[in-house]
Amino acid sequence: MPYTAVIGDIHGCVRTLDRLIDRVEARYSDVNYISLGDIVDRGFHSLEVTLMFMELQRQGRFRMLMGNHEDMMLDYAGFSAIYAPNAWFGTGGKLTISSFSKKVLDSKLTLGTIKNVDFMPYLEPYRDFFTCAEMYFGYDYPRNNFMFSHAGLGPSNGKVGRVTEYSNRKDYLYIWSRDTDRSTQKHFGYTMVHGHTPVKKIDPQHNPRTPYVNRTKAGELVSVNLDTGCVYGYALSAMIIDDAGDFEFVSERCMD
Repeated sequence: MPYTAVIGDIHGCVRTLDRLIDRVEARYSDVNYISLGDIVDRGFHSLEVTLMFMELQRQGRFRMLMGNHEDMMLDYAGFSAIYAPNAWFGTGGKLTISSFSKKVLDSKLTLGTIKNVDFMPYLEPYRDFFTCAEMYFGYDYPRNNFMFSHAGLGPSNGKVGRVTEYSNRKDYLYIWSRDTDRSTQKHFGYTMVHGHTPVKKIDPQHNPRTPYVNRTKAGELVSVNLDTGCVYGYALSAMIIDDAGDFEFVSERCMD
């Protein structure tokens, strides 16, 4: 049976991703991959990350989850009308436009004359890859049941950090929840595996380069946060799950 490597928020850090995958492939045999989303924005190489994952998908070894950054990118490109105009620019969208257009649109970005119709042709070849991303899915292992999504699901049911326009998005909790790490019980028997909120923001005493494991006082595994802040200079992390549901972590310090 293959291993599954679940990778946290990448944000265009392609060199670190490449190094992390090399380490995983050298250590484990027959590996499939899951991205928890937010592969674009903030970093400089969103296109290259996308191409790497599309190749793994072509090989039948990859599943993509929708992150809030992918959702905002698709919205800006005209595939929905949920967010405020140009809201994506406040979350690193300009760097993604530069990456996907191979800097062709940089002058318009600098002048502030960029429009969504300028970006659409550059995103079109990758449209299916992103629009087919899943919001969540679960998997039952002999010793653990995991549910994978970008942000997980927290106890406030979306009230923590809630922004009205985000809640107009179907299943927005799975890409915008901010309090999953405060959960005190499993989600209908499933441990949430997620990213979205860098672990440094959850517990300042926790090592920001390692995933955050949330357990009950009795030791029951409630949630795992794999966003170890690569784009902020910390690390990119993967959760390696074997066919029994046991797991360990592999982290690579930021190379980008």
